[in-house]
Amino acid sequence: MYLFKNNLSMKSQLYDHILKLVPSFENEIDKVLRYFEEQTFSKNSVVIDEGDLVNRFYFVIKGCLHIYFKDHDGYQNTIHFAIEDWWVTEYNAFLGTNPSNFGIATLEETEVLMITKENFEKLLLDYPFMGIYFNKVHMRAYGASLQKQKTYPMTTKKDFHAYFCKTYPDLVKRFPDDVFASYIGIATDELKVFNENFRS
Repeated sequence: MYLFKNNLSMKSQLYDHILKLVPSFENEIDKVLRYFEEQTFSKNSVVIDEGDLVNRFYFVIKGCLHIYFKDHDGYQNTIHFAIEDWWVTEYNAFLGTNPSNFGIATLEETEVLMITKENFEKLLLDYPFMGIYFNKVHMRAYGASLQKQKTYPMTTKKDFHAYFCKTYPDLVKRFPDDVFASYIGIATDELKVFNENFRS
């Protein structure tokens, strides 16, 4: 379930994020905010379901989401998270016409700014500097993804758990055990053992 909101402070957060990455275009940033709508999702809401056609792109103002796919047994396998100041959608489905291969759901009550695919395309045509902004956003995200791809196969799952807990201690506290366990690729019972060993 989601609600539309009208909150200037939500858009000011996106303003600050854009300004940080493309400061030369400060005078233009206010104009791009009108392309976005505010939404609030309750905890455990499905934002995008597997098989959906996707025409929305989200900037996270507050909250936490996870991206997952379901295996043959219907078990959710989490592959990524999105928190404050991150962008999230099912990119292949958003950019193309194929149904989504992944689901996206909230782990907390979550506030976002949403832009439709139609408005996203208009935004890039009307304000080309936003292409520079999104290029920087996605280069950072891709770099982080590559780092995970390097770290994960070179460590044991126990060591990856310890690495993640040390690197993102506040973030880990926001994950339900079953979601964090699926991200690491272990059972929930094994996660409990890892947590106990890590704390000791």
